[in-house]
This record gives sequence, C-alpha cells and structure tokens, in this order.
Amino acid sequence: MSSLHPAAATSRSKQAVPYWRSAPPPPSSRCCADEVIPRQAPARTALWAWCPAVPLEAVNNAHIDTLGVLLTVLALGTATAGARRGGLLGAAVAVKLLPLLTVPGALSGERGPARILRTLTATAAVVVLSYLPYVAASGTGVLGYLPGYLQEEGYEPGDVHRFALLRLLVPDSTAGVVVLVLLALLALYVWWRGDPARPWRGALLLTGTALLLVSPNYPWYSLLVVGLVALDGRWEWLAVTVAGSVLYLGGGLLPGIPLQACAYGTAAVCVVVGAWLRAAPARQLLSRRRSRI
Repeated sequence: MSSLHPAAATSRSKQAVPYWRSAPPPPSSRCCADEVIPRQAPARTALWAWCPAVPLEAVNNAHIDTLGVLLTVLALGTATAGARRGGLLGAAVAVKLLPLLTVPGALSGERGPARILRTLTATAAVVVLSYLPYVAASGTGVLGYLPGYLQEEGYEPGDVHRFALLRLLVPDSTAGVVVLVLLALLALYVWWRGDPARPWRGALLLTGTALLLVSPNYPWYSLLVVGLVALDGRWEWLAVTVAGSVLYLGGGLLPGIPLQACAYGTAAVCVVVGAWLRAAPARQLLSRRRSRI
C-alpha cells in the first residue's frame, strides 16, 4: 500500500495546495513516480478522461457517481481543511455515500480542533440540508431501496457473498465486522499520519482498500478511485477498477469460478507490487540494475 508522510503539527505551509500551483520539486526528486510536477496537471486531466472506465461508466452509462467524483476532487484539490472543503465533501456525500471514505484523507495530518470541527460540521450540515426536504416528505422512505440493496448484494449477515478476500480468512458471519474494524483503523492512520499537502493520497488509500475488502460487483463505484489516481499518480490502484469490470462483465459467463476472489485478489497483488516498486529500496535496486546494463 501507499505510504503516507508524517504530518507537521500545525504548520500552515503543509496545508493542501493545488498541485498545479505548487512549486516544482527539486531536481533530485523529479524522477520519483509519485511526485507531482505542476506542468503535468493537463496530462493528469487527460488521463482521467482517457481511462476506459470514464467513457463507459460516466458517459455511456451516465452514473451519478461522476458528480460525486467532481465534488470530491474540488474539495481535496482546491481547498484546505475547513468549511469550504467540508461543504464540498458534504455535497459529494449527498450525491453518493462512497465519498464519505475520503473524509479522513481530507483531514490528513490536521491537529487543530477548530479546523477539524469546521470541516466535519460543514460536511454534516450540507448532507442534512440536502436530505431534509426528502425526509420531511417521505420519512424513512428517503432510504429508498438501500435495505433491499444490501440484502440483494449479499452484505447482510446470514447471506454474505461479498468480502471475497476476507472470507478466505474469516467466517462469513464476521467478515462485515472485520471490514468495519480494518477500515476504522486505516481511517485513523490516514488522519494521524497523512500528508496535509496531499490529502488525496490518504483518500485513495482508504477508498481503494475499502473496495478491495468489500469487492463490489459494480465498476462505476471505482470512478472515485480513478479521480484520486489522477490526483496522486499511483496508477496501480486502477487495478481495482479493472477488477470491478471483470466481475461485472464475466460473473455470468464463468460459473463455478471464484471470479470475485480472483479479480480482487489480482488487484490487491497489483497494489502491493506497485507500492513495493515505489519504495526507496526497490527504486535503488532497479537503478543499480539499470546502471549495469
């Protein structure tokens, strides 16, 4: 998995700055794959548009997740921790629940109670105000098909057929609880050890890990991962999108094959290998081998 930089306690200079406005990294670090160079911003935008998942799921299938991705990218890329970032994240969560996973990343390395409170309050306020008219009109009907969806997709105890990777290690009955515990611990890690100058990095780690653990059947859920990858540059996480697509398209074509575990297991291996290749010892090893050729 991607490593997160320890955060300075209260330094304002560490707050997120849009990478297209940031100063170029020193020459010695420009070879690093995860460094962001301001002039690369248009290329990153093009890579988001060129990812096959975007024309298929955002354009052809017109999933509302795309709006949530836009609001999340604006929150993490154009605002520091505070009311503005919180409001944008609240709007993203009101569109689709998945951007809720980016909130710990949005608070990466933040130690100021006032700033944390402003961010969380703004997020909650926008969600509540967005749903208030629907709650007033329909009461609990505002939940729509969510309870039926959870049962139909196999997330409820007694009929679990998600959490493919964890179910290889723990009983079906405890898989959901284990996922919640692991994500809670990872959220604390992202908040405490995250880099406030790169909040999208922690958001990508938590969101991508959640999809690996939950192993959903729908590839459009990972549009948020594609947007965060465009910000952060850790392309190995795109394997999560591929896994969802393979499962969605091939689930009915290959009966008897544990496609869910195979697809998301392969994606997890890609993420681990990518993280290893980005690590300093691996880069030094590859550099030495290249120098011998």
